[in-house]
Amino acid sequence: MQIPITFKPLRFFLPFILSLFISLFFGPTSSFAQSPKVLSDDALLDTIQEHAFKFFTEEANPNNGLVKDRANNFQKGATASAASIASVGFALTAYPVAVSRGWMDEATAREITRRTLAFFLHQAAQERGFFYHYLEMETGQRVKRSELSPIDTALFLAGAIFAAEYFEDPNLRDLVSKIYERVDWPWMLHGGQTLALAWSPEQGFFKGRWDHYNESLIMYLLAIGSPTRPIPAASWNAINRPVGSYAGYRVMLMPPLFTHQYSHIWIDFRDKNDGFADYFKNSVHATLANRAFALEQSSKFKSYGPNSWGLTASDGPFGYKAYGAPPGWVVHDGTVAPTGCGSSIIFTPQQSIACLRHFYEQIGEPLWGQYGFSDAFNLDRNWFGQDVIGIDQGALLLMIENHRTGMIWKIMDKNLALKKAMQQVGFKPGTREISWPAPPQYEAVYIAGGIRPDGYMKDWPAGESMMLNYKEREFGEVKDDNDLSAVIRFGWDERALYFSVSVTDDSVTLRRTGKNIWLDDLLEIFIDPQEDGLYWDDSHDFQIGFRPHAEDERTEIWAWFQSRNQPPDLAAVSAAGYVHKTGYVLEGAIKWDYLGIQPQKGMTVRVSPSIHDIDQDKSEGKIQWFFRNEEELRRFVLGKVILGGPYETQGN
Repeated sequence: MQIPITFKPLRFFLPFILSLFISLFFGPTSSFAQSPKVLSDDALLDTIQEHAFKFFTEEANPNNGLVKDRANNFQKGATASAASIASVGFALTAYPVAVSRGWMDEATAREITRRTLAFFLHQAAQERGFFYHYLEMETGQRVKRSELSPIDTALFLAGAIFAAEYFEDPNLRDLVSKIYERVDWPWMLHGGQTLALAWSPEQGFFKGRWDHYNESLIMYLLAIGSPTRPIPAASWNAINRPVGSYAGYRVMLMPPLFTHQYSHIWIDFRDKNDGFADYFKNSVHATLANRAFALEQSSKFKSYGPNSWGLTASDGPFGYKAYGAPPGWVVHDGTVAPTGCGSSIIFTPQQSIACLRHFYEQIGEPLWGQYGFSDAFNLDRNWFGQDVIGIDQGALLLMIENHRTGMIWKIMDKNLALKKAMQQVGFKPGTREISWPAPPQYEAVYIAGGIRPDGYMKDWPAGESMMLNYKEREFGEVKDDNDLSAVIRFGWDERALYFSVSVTDDSVTLRRTGKNIWLDDLLEIFIDPQEDGLYWDDSHDFQIGFRPHAEDERTEIWAWFQSRNQPPDLAAVSAAGYVHKTGYVLEGAIKWDYLGIQPQKGMTVRVSPSIHDIDQDKSEGKIQWFFRNEEELRRFVLGKVILGGPYETQGN
């Protein structure tokens, strides 16, 4: 049979010819370059989830279930990476999601889960049930000097427990029970109320603790709910929950968005509170504050905008950083991570979907690879990350699933250990507004005739001291009391407010002079004479810095809010001190006339001392007595110093 040949007009072939020409000379065209069809919200979320899930199959060892910490998003095998135990926890949660969405058959998911759990029970490197943060992909042995990580162990356990609840397989339940019951949570308390940051054979317990509100809520609930080695429920109450506000949103201070997301992957905190907070509402506010900051900064940074936000720990043009927005300390350089806005989809669904759509449709090809969105980008630096990170892809995938179906919450709600723990720490139905913490109060002793500031504190009578340590950390890294702590006293007479401070600091840095002393180790005293809140740069309020000299008893002094940023009159503000092997001492006087205060016994003076610390490795931190940020009013509330009488020894 002869097939007839039909000749088409030339215009029929023009698109094909043009496409062939572009392919030959410029390479293949991408779907983004061809302006792809606009996806519905469901189709967009399907695409993002499915691509993110590929990371957990293609970058995993099928024999033992270990999953890489990171991988190149555009070139297979281009990034060398160890396994991350947290990535494995996200993978164990992702497999059932994949089954429900038809990306993996149940038998395959069950078998890779079984292999993973058996390997972690019998072969993965661990001590007292805690796993090392990074493991070798083939053997499961500790990588280099990796630490035993309680938080990453908890993220792994959360995934393992979820898998056991989903499959309802007796063999899987037995494996998970043995792994969970082996964890010696009380040992990780290291004699304290809160869990130690980490442990390693070389270093022992790390300096610092999991003592502030952050992603560790899931860790504490697993530790308190342990069927064999629980920690006391009182540890939950020992977590410090500092509060601030930005753009009208009151939030527990922890700027990177991931800290407000991770625990919510497995636990449904909606419409419940523990007497401290409604943690779901807190995360809503943290997300909205993060977005508001990006909007405020969008005139200065190209990456930021109403549909381009999400400051969280991620890769950046200058390496991996814990990016974050106010309230609290701020770290940002124009870098945006898709997981930042995307993993907040349960908190801000409309804004997060608009954000993800912007990344997919407007940024497109430089950000989108084999596993979906790369970790981060920065338009100001023309920088696009080449890698994806397991915990970021996992959070995005799983939070989208909770937004769409609530699947992970529903399955995890069956777990009895977590239910018990939540009851023990006081969770009950209903929401709760975060309360502003009440300012602390300190009684300043009356010193007849005042003191002569010389740094030796010989004029001070007996009395109570104000103790500052790492628990009062305002920002940055403060490892323990040897790293930074202070003993502070206030006194007064009719002429001046007096202070003395003894600072413990294992690395005293003294390099600057003048207005830049705030970049060194120093004492700052904030004073709000009018008791209407401290407003930044208000000449009626005071920020006075005192920095010792290394060679003698002189002290560098500066007042930033007064007289167009000039040093204060030394007749009005004076101090002396000295540096020693483990820190420094300062003693000083601030005259009432300079502050515009008429002192009298029993009156309140709003004051907050703070200690800034710069270490040799360039890390920094600050401890603060009380400095409540009420950003919606653009003010700070300080602590209360009550002008008391002479110190009297109590009789027996």
